[in-house]
Amino acid sequence: MNYNKESNIKCLIVKAKGGMGNRMLCAVTGILYGQLSGRKTVVDWRDGAYSNDGSNTFSRFFNVPFVFPETILPENASVSPSIWTGQLHRSMSSMISQYDPNKHSSIWIHRKYSIDVRKIDYEEDIVVFWYYTQRIQALKKHLQNPDSGFAGLDTAGVIRKVLVEQMKVSDEVRQRIDDFKSKAGWPEKVIGVHIRHTDMKTNLAHYECALRRFLRREPKAHIFLATDNKQISQEYQDRYKNVFSTPKWFPDDVSPMHHNTQCPDKVLNGIEALVDMYLLADCDYLIYPRASTFSWVSRLLSNIPEDRVINTERFNLKVNLKHYIRELVS
Repeated sequence: MNYNKESNIKCLIVKAKGGMGNRMLCAVTGILYGQLSGRKTVVDWRDGAYSNDGSNTFSRFFNVPFVFPETILPENASVSPSIWTGQLHRSMSSMISQYDPNKHSSIWIHRKYSIDVRKIDYEEDIVVFWYYTQRIQALKKHLQNPDSGFAGLDTAGVIRKVLVEQMKVSDEVRQRIDDFKSKAGWPEKVIGVHIRHTDMKTNLAHYECALRRFLRREPKAHIFLATDNKQISQEYQDRYKNVFSTPKWFPDDVSPMHHNTQCPDKVLNGIEALVDMYLLADCDYLIYPRASTFSWVSRLLSNIPEDRVINTERFNLKVNLKHYIRELVS
């Protein structure tokens, strides 16, 4: 961040943590908050998950004209939360690692490092927002104004509207999506399957059951597989006919693809993630785990009817309870 004695800009800095789905939902909330509060918005993705050199790569992935990669800040600016004073250049993960090293997964920790978006009239020159996913519900009362364009929409509807109308993928990402569909000869009927298996906790039987159900309806359908696990990719190629996927880098172990020291090109890794995410949204059927923010964003972007969508974790009490608690305390 750059500073200037003459600057009197009121600024919002949106930090990021986690994978592509998490930070996209956080950015959507920040973009809305910036508009509601009248602040200049900087989405800061310099944390290293999808940046090779510490530069802010948000604009490599998304085209949002009113979001800035950098800005000139007041030299003696007041900051909220105050813990960010003098440390605005730092990433969310590095701050938690220094001050709360055992709380990276805490459901409360955002309250220390982020403003409360229910309040839009902070007096400080600079405010910092961050959350693991989205906080649209907390903004709802500010979005009910008929002039906002969001009145009457539920949380999913608000997020979808921002993603479709304001936070569009960059020309580079869109071109890669279009090129893949053109070269692959996108089939007439496609079943999209997202399997997140880095933690090895995914119940693969649920996917097989869902696939059998859809293939009975569409026996000639092709299967578009998006996964972070090389072994799963090979198993599906061997087991099912008409399986296709995008080319991508896989880690040798089962660690996450983002924040992975093995990754040869983190920007490309982010682009590959977005290509998979948007291709899933273009499928005719979708099998996905709701706990994955990545595939939930795909679901939000899609126009797939409910009877053609299966959430493999819809009966997982632990997953659903965790989601409910996080929503409750956000």
